[in-house]
Amino acid sequence: MKTWQYRKIGLLLLLLAAGAARAALPELEFIWQQANAQAAAAATSNDWQRAALTYQQLADAGVRNGPLFYNLGTAWLQAGEYAAAAAALQRAESYLGGQPDIARNLSIALARRDGRENAEWPWYRFVCAWHFKLSVYRRLQIAAGAFLGIWLALALMRLGWLRAGRAVLLPLLLVWVVFTSSYLATLHQEHQAGHQPQLSIRKNPNASMPRKTANVSCAAVENGRICGMVESVNRFFLHEEFES
Repeated sequence: MKTWQYRKIGLLLLLLAAGAARAALPELEFIWQQANAQAAAAATSNDWQRAALTYQQLADAGVRNGPLFYNLGTAWLQAGEYAAAAAALQRAESYLGGQPDIARNLSIALARRDGRENAEWPWYRFVCAWHFKLSVYRRLQIAAGAFLGIWLALALMRLGWLRAGRAVLLPLLLVWVVFTSSYLATLHQEHQAGHQPQLSIRKNPNASMPRKTANVSCAAVENGRICGMVESVNRFFLHEEFES
């Protein structure tokens, strides 16, 4: 088969894949709205579990974004499934960075999972605070900027400006290594999380939890209360990698 025929077939497959992705968006948007409606009407842990399973359908379909994992984690938290809630909220933190509502709900999930009154944050969250405070996209941008700076520093040295090039080369190398490692670690964790088997969920949870008002900001929530849900999202990420 000639080269142009291979290219034609490849282009056709690419167009078909793009069309399939566009066709899936309305269905995903419908599931998102359905899950939000279930969460808004939830009054018991059974209701919250139903909403969480609907959000989980989006994750199983390959949707990857912070609002989805935040709502998924918050629904599991309201349903009393604290391990599942913590796992989802940690994924939300990777996409959105450190935010007060994520931190509050995550601390509640970790405390209840471990049977404690207050969560005990692991030491590495303080040592590597930037890894958890910055979203994976921002960390990737910093790594890319440092990589560009490294080449600029090498260019300066090549042009004879050795002192200036050497002055910035080592710090840029350090920044590039640190933030690239951070990005790759998050990428690996997200890949592993996306291929884990379904977490064990209670079939008939009986405990009831108070209904929560949607879109409640953390600043407006009393201490110990769970922060509200996200009702809208700009777009869906239909892949597992952080490529946007």
